[in-house]
Amino acid sequence: MNSQNKNINFDLNQFQKIEDIIYLDEPILSHLIKNNKHYLLYLVDTLENKDVYLLLELQEKTIFDYLTKLITLREIISTNQNFIYKIEQDFKGIIVNADITQSSALPENYLPTEDSYLNYEPSSQSYYYNFIKQFKSQSYLHSLREQAFYIKLAPTNSKYSDTIGFNELVSELLKNISSSFKSFLKADFFESFKAKQTDEKKLIASFNRLSDDLDYRMVDLDFGSFEIGLAVDKVMKQSIEDKAIREWAIDVGYKYKKIVLDEDYDEETVSTIISNYSPEDRKKIFEPIFKITENTNFDFKIKNSKNKEYSKISIKDKSKIERIIPKIVIPKEEKSKEYEIIQITTIKEKDKVRKSIKLDENTLFESSSTKQVVLKKKDFAKFDFILDFDVEIPLDISTKNGQIVLQTEFDGIEFKKTLDSGKFDDGIKQIISSIYEYILNKSE
Repeated sequence: MNSQNKNINFDLNQFQKIEDIIYLDEPILSHLIKNNKHYLLYLVDTLENKDVYLLLELQEKTIFDYLTKLITLREIISTNQNFIYKIEQDFKGIIVNADITQSSALPENYLPTEDSYLNYEPSSQSYYYNFIKQFKSQSYLHSLREQAFYIKLAPTNSKYSDTIGFNELVSELLKNISSSFKSFLKADFFESFKAKQTDEKKLIASFNRLSDDLDYRMVDLDFGSFEIGLAVDKVMKQSIEDKAIREWAIDVGYKYKKIVLDEDYDEETVSTIISNYSPEDRKKIFEPIFKITENTNFDFKIKNSKNKEYSKISIKDKSKIERIIPKIVIPKEEKSKEYEIIQITTIKEKDKVRKSIKLDENTLFESSSTKQVVLKKKDFAKFDFILDFDVEIPLDISTKNGQIVLQTEFDGIEFKKTLDSGKFDDGIKQIISSIYEYILNKSE
C-alpha cells in the first residue's frame, strides 16, 4: 500500500489493522491503530481503476459508541474535528493519490445515510467482544466517579509526613465511619417504613435483604492523607422491586452525606436529627463520627466532587454534640443485675430428664463471662421452627453490664439479642425466631 507518486508520502502499512467492522466482498470499514491512536478506514467510492477511502482519526470511545449503536457512522464522519485523509488506491493496492481534507468539505455521496447505525454482535473470538465489555465497565466506573463525593482523613501531626498508620485507619477511623453508616441505614429505614409495615420482624427481614444493595461503591482512592471517593450505585438498585423502597435506597446514601457528614451541623440540621431519630439511634449514628471530628490528631474533610475544594467537618459549637447525643443518666438507687455463665459437669441417671440440677458435692462447675454454643436443627425444632436442612450456627453468649448478649452471624447477616433478665430460653427462642424468619423471607 505504498504510494508510487513522488509527491505522496503515505504508507498504510505503518498502520496496524485491528479488525474489519464492515465487510462486503471486500473491507468497507476497518479499524486501524498507529502510535496508540485510533483510526477508521472507510471505502467511500469505487471508480474505473481505483478505490477511494477516507482515513480519519478518532477517540476510542467513539468506536465503542458506534459498536453499541449510540452514534451513526454519518455522525462520526460529519462531526470529526481532525484532518481527514482522502486516499486513492488502485486495484493492485498501490496508493496513487492522498489529500488532506476536512469533514465540512466532503461531498454528500461520501457520507453514509442518516440512519447508519451498526447492527453488530461480535463473536467471542472478535477483538470487540472483550473491548465492549471492558469499555462498559470503564464507562460504569466513570459515571460513578462523576457523581461521587470524597472524604479525606489527614493527620495533623507532621511526624509521619501526611501518612496514616494502617491499623489506626482500619480499626478506628474507617470502622467508625462504617459503623455510623450502617446504623443510619437501619434507623432511617425503620423510620421511613414503620408505618407501612407494623410487624417488626418482617421489617427487620426486609432490611436484611436490602443490606448488600445499600452500600456505597468505592470508586476512587488516594493515599498519604487517606482520600476515598464514594458513590451511590443507582443502576444496581434498580433491581429492588418495591418502588418506595427502591427510591429510599437510592436517596439514603445522599441523605447520610447531607445529615451526618455535615460541615458544621447548623441549627436546621441539628433539629432534623433530633426530631427524626431516637436518642439510642443518634448515639449509634453520631458518636462514631464525633470520635473522629473531636480527635485532634486528624482532620476529617469532605468535598462534593473530585474537582471541588475540601471542607473540614468541624462542630464549633460543642453544645450541639450534647444535644444530638444526650447523656443517659442511670438513677443511683437502681442497681443493675450482674450475670455470669455457669458451665456445669454432673452425673444423672440415663434417659431421665431433669428440669433443675442441684449444685452439690457431685457437681463440677466453673463461671465465665463468655461462652460459645452451636445451634442445630434440633434447637430450632425445640421451639417449633422446623427446618428441612441441617444447620450449625455458632452462637456467642456473653455477659456485660448486667445484660446477657446473644450474638451470631448467619448467611452474612448479624443477629443479636440483649436480655435484661436471666430468662435464657427466651433469648435463645428470640434469636432462633429471627434467623428462621430471615430464612423464610429469603426463600420467597
